[in-house]
Formats: sequence, C-alpha cells, structure tokens
Amino acid sequence: MAVQYRASKYLEGIGDTGIGTDNHFGEVNLQEVQKVCNTMVSDICRVYGCDDPEKLVPEALIKNNVVKAQMAEWLFTAIDLLNHCCLPLMSSARKTIENLQEEKICDQGTVIELQKKLISKKDEELGLVSQTVQKELKTYSSALQQSCSTALSPKNIASAVKTITKEEDRTKEIVVFGVEEETDECVTTKVSGILEQLDEKPRITGCRRIGQCATGESKKRPIIFSVKSTDIVYQILRKSKRLKDIEGYKTVYISPNRTQEERISRQKLVNELKAKRLSDPSGRYFIRKGEIVKADN
Repeated sequence: MAVQYRASKYLEGIGDTGIGTDNHFGEVNLQEVQKVCNTMVSDICRVYGCDDPEKLVPEALIKNNVVKAQMAEWLFTAIDLLNHCCLPLMSSARKTIENLQEEKICDQGTVIELQKKLISKKDEELGLVSQTVQKELKTYSSALQQSCSTALSPKNIASAVKTITKEEDRTKEIVVFGVEEETDECVTTKVSGILEQLDEKPRITGCRRIGQCATGESKKRPIIFSVKSTDIVYQILRKSKRLKDIEGYKTVYISPNRTQEERISRQKLVNELKAKRLSDPSGRYFIRKGEIVKADN
C-alpha cells in the first residue's frame, strides 16, 4: 500500500522551532518530536503491512513496491531528527549532568564546612556549660560546707540533742492540778494515792511541784511526775476522767505535760467548748483529737 509523497510534511511542525540550537529543547518540543516519530513509524507499518514496529527489521524492509522517494523521505526525516533533536539533546544532557555533578561536589564541600562550624559551635557551647556547671558546683559546695560546718558545730549538736531529749521526756510526764499543798508534804505519796483511785500503780521516776510558792494564802501548785513509758501515760490519761465521780478527788484534774503552744491551743479549745455548752445546754460537747465534737443523742 503506497502513500502520497510528502517530503516536508513530517518536519513542518518542528522545522522552524530552533530545536537543538542554544539548548532549546523543552516539553513542548519533545511532544512535537514524538508526534513526528509516531506518524512516520505508523506510515511505514502501513506500507509494509506490519502491525508491530519491532518487526521492521532490514530483511522485512526490502520490498519492490516501495518507491525510492518514499524511502528517501523516511530516511531524511530520521537523519534530521538525529542531527537536530537526538544528538543535541544528548550533548545538552551530558553538559547538564556534568554541571550538576560539579554543583553536587561544591554543595558537599559547603555541607562539610557547615558541619565543621556546627561541631565547633557545639564544642564552644559545651565548654561554656561545663565552666558554668563547675562554677555553680564550686559555689554550692562552698555554701554547703559552710552550712554543714555551722549546723554540725558542737554547740548546735548539743542543743539539738537537748531539745530531742527534753521532748522525749515530756511524753513520759503527767501534770496533776487541784491537789492541796501542805508543808513538808511528800508529793510522790499524794500522786500515788490519786493513781490508786484509777487502779494504776506505776513506778514514778520523778515528782515535784511546779510554779512559785505563794505566801499568806492557800495555793494548789500543779504537780508534775514521770513514768517509764508513754504507754503508761496514755493508760493513766484514759482513766483520769473517773476522778470527777470519786469523792475527795472531784477537783483533781490530770493532763499531759504540754508545751506552751499546746497549752495555748488547748485553752482556746476549752473556751470554745464552754461557749458551745452555754449556747446549747441540751447538747453534749467534748474535745476529741484537738476538735470539739457533739455527741449523738
């Protein structure tokens, strides 16, 4: 099957576009060249009755009914595409690749320099941090040493031990109020008599009146006494409320040996308790664990 000869038909779309000159080869040019190639290959396949361009081998192209003008047209088109499109594009691509390689090498050098600067900067910052930490540690160590020297001085240690010992002794002491005071009295005997009323016979390790003696009038100074353990103190205090119901001991009151702050706090609670009882005579109020509690009816 012959086709009409058209020597300039294939290349008329790209002949004046400047493809291959001054690296002028863009996406549009590529589409134009692809279109020319497809048209020419399609014509060749029709002439030779071939459905696959891969079968256009030299043996298949020898056909007497194909005119020389037609063969010349196809050959001219192929040579023109090679000279003005394929070869310039390959040359341009080679130069582009070389330029990119040079830029890559240059960029790698820049990256290496930046990495060196970054490492140097980090080393500098670490040095500054190390100096600051060492300075702060030295200051803290000096302050700690001075503080420990002051805190651990023999005078302070003795004072702390004395305070702890005194506080421990206080937990083993009981104060008794309302006991008549007599000349040449034995306060230990009086305390023992009170404790017997509570069915308690502890070993009393110390017993004395506290406060200044009064002259010319009767005064009942409190008595403070000590026992061996806090458990005994708790047992006595738990039973002490019984005294208000025992004839001869109704005015005797027993309490733990409180500090001044504890006495102030206790007195405040007692005053509040009295006020509660006055405002609500029908209610039953008492002190439990440092708080005023109303009994359930």
